[in-house]
Amino acid sequence: MSTSVKTKTQASKDIYPDKAWELISNNRDLNDLVIIDVSTPQEYEDLHLEGAINVNLISKFFKTRLEVMDKNKTYVVYCKVGGRSKIAQKLMQQFGFVAVYNIIGGTLLWEEEGLPFAAGTEGVNKFSFCPFFISIVVIKKIKKALHSVLSRLVPPKDVAASSGQES
Repeated sequence: MSTSVKTKTQASKDIYPDKAWELISNNRDLNDLVIIDVSTPQEYEDLHLEGAINVNLISKFFKTRLEVMDKNKTYVVYCKVGGRSKIAQKLMQQFGFVAVYNIIGGTLLWEEEGLPFAAGTEGVNKFSFCPFFISIVVIKKIKKALHSVLSRLVPPKDVAASSGQES
């Protein structure tokens, strides 16, 4: 069964790199499929899929670019890990785009599956993290540190209640 451009009634969804490659390969010559890399310009320069355009999710002009795109075309969005492209997919759905496919795992999983990139790109640098991923890591570390500090300053309710009964 081959994957082809979806009709207006079908919903957007997440797809694995092999299915994305099938969708792209089967529709490469059609004008109805657009591949969007929502990574930073530097990440795009280092590595991107053949035929992809760079529409940086963290740019202040991202929503403006969405407003001028043809909402009836089929879009395949990706980034390095899949987080930013998931956000882009949701935004595009809110803007009324008919079909938006998010590549699960981004370019990291794409490379793991041995799928091709645009000529002249180097491959995924697994030791450089996307800004979205870094933000999540920083937030989790701050949350953990705050929890640790607060747990030392404020005793748990059960401990406070039991120590009050013993006095």
